[in-house]
Amino acid sequence: MTAPSAAELMRLVEALSTGAELNDEQRAAAADVLRQLTLPPARHAEQDALIVKCRETFFVDLGDRKAAVQIEIGLNRYAASAWSRDRTAEKCPLRLVDKVTGAYWRILKASPRQPSAERIRKILSKSRGLAGSV
Repeated sequence: MTAPSAAELMRLVEALSTGAELNDEQRAAAADVLRQLTLPPARHAEQDALIVKCRETFFVDLGDRKAAVQIEIGLNRYAASAWSRDRTAEKCPLRLVDKVTGAYWRILKASPRQPSAERIRKILSKSRGLAGSV
């Protein structure tokens, strides 16, 4: 469903304020707008997207659990070593570009909090629309 235009929203507001019956399309539009207004954006949406991209780029042949463990191990190693030097960089350091450590830099830059393997697995599973995978 596409987002309703401003004119459509005004007609919807008018219909709601007068107590008019809403058709299915109007109800769907109202629900969509209310969802957008009431659901806060994910706190770590950028980091989550970068984790998914890291998996798709560097761990595509692994299942969610194994990929999550590998990403967690890599993040922990990078955070314990070069991250302390690289964290102030505005852009990913050239030596890291196109390497898995570049993906780790981006993930930590988005949010310096290191996610656990379980959280990473949930992010990966959610990105594929699954409840979990092996």
